[in-house]
Amino acid sequence: MHQAEKPQGAFGVVMGWLMEGLNGAQNRATVEALAPPAGAAVLEIGFGPGHALAMLAQSRPLGLVAGVDHSALMVARARRRLNGGRGDAALDLRIGDAGDLPFPDERFDLVFAVNSYHLWPDKERALAEMAGVLKPGGDLVLSIRDFRTDGRFEPPGKGAATAKAAAEMLKTLGLQVRQREIVHSPRRATLLVRGRKCGRAED
Repeated sequence: MHQAEKPQGAFGVVMGWLMEGLNGAQNRATVEALAPPAGAAVLEIGFGPGHALAMLAQSRPLGLVAGVDHSALMVARARRRLNGGRGDAALDLRIGDAGDLPFPDERFDLVFAVNSYHLWPDKERALAEMAGVLKPGGDLVLSIRDFRTDGRFEPPGKGAATAKAAAEMLKTLGLQVRQREIVHSPRRATLLVRGRKCGRAED
């Protein structure tokens, strides 16, 4: 479990490969749903090997591709991947924690996390941090896996309960919340919890 939370060393490299494979469908579904505006500044929390960030940067013209992950190994791997695969976007990947983001307020048009929310020790604080670095009119998106049958990682339905609790927390932060379900197979789905920060983005 520790390697899943903070990959390091030789086994951490293997864990990065496993994360990319296991989260492939979820990453693709999430990136297709994000739809940031052209030139947007985007931030991913817990980006791992950088698969989702790379797909997003290659699918849309972005102004800034940023991320925070508390694994130095994953930061290095993602930086190598994105150095040649992000178009004209600036790159800013940092070692950090979801509960203490090293960015100024209202910096990003989109802040998202794929399959890492359930690992955060203080979810309420992390969501408040994410909302803080989001521009007015911007979106905060949590991509949460939900198993429909017994699996190796968690019991069925746990993801749905996690998504419901996250949505309630986002509402208490003043975000406008909506949820979408993407079914991958009879065994697994992705739940997207999207919170929009009130206000209008500056031109």
